[in-house]
Amino acid sequence: MDIKEINELDIQSERKHWWIRTRFQYIEKLFSYFTKKNLSVAEYGCGSGQNLWYLKTKSPSISKVSSAVGIDPNLPEGFSGEWCDENFRLSSNLNECSEKKADVLLAMDVLEHVDDDEAVLKQWISTMKSDGAILITVPAFQSLWSYHDEFLEHRKRYTKKDLLEVASKAGLRPVYLRYAFGYLFPVVYLVRKLSKGSKDQQDLKLPNPIINSIMLMLGKLEKSLGGNPLFGTSVIGIFKFEETK
Repeated sequence: MDIKEINELDIQSERKHWWIRTRFQYIEKLFSYFTKKNLSVAEYGCGSGQNLWYLKTKSPSISKVSSAVGIDPNLPEGFSGEWCDENFRLSSNLNECSEKKADVLLAMDVLEHVDDDEAVLKQWISTMKSDGAILITVPAFQSLWSYHDEFLEHRKRYTKKDLLEVASKAGLRPVYLRYAFGYLFPVVYLVRKLSKGSKDQQDLKLPNPIINSIMLMLGKLEKSLGGNPLFGTSVIGIFKFEETK
């Protein structure tokens, strides 16, 4: 969760939200590309740290991980999580992860916040080992732009082609590139066009348990079917370094 949204949805409620829990499934997809253990993980733009909370306390992939650090310059002073310890921690220091240290990088809904996404991506992957992988998620399609994007200070929304172009310029190749939440796209498109940028529009709310469960089931089904190749409200990409000949 973006730090700006902490007051809009508390951390405990966020952990139950179908959108957040669906995204956790793509973290598992990322780790499916690794067979070795003792992996070092770094997350850029970690926000409130929920992805690392999931990794440490809920993920079956935790057996592959030896350490993880969440990095976000917007973290309030002293902000931490009850799950943090010497091996799983949060930091506001952008230089927390040294060059070629991390096996696994997470950058989930971060790239859209920066002006020069290519330069920032290159900076992130300078801390990734040559056989590492990075999971990138970004909001999809400029046609879905809303007040929520403005509130979160987004610069743009992406297509698969856009994300692929940025990643390729940074020396990465895709091993997985799909849209997510495709089943929501028509509804979100209509709502956002009808609302005409209303400031009353709010995306991140915890629905009633039945709706929450249905939405989570749809997200898991979409992911298990390989993602949506055509459209969605998010782009999900897993990338590795281009192989040198």
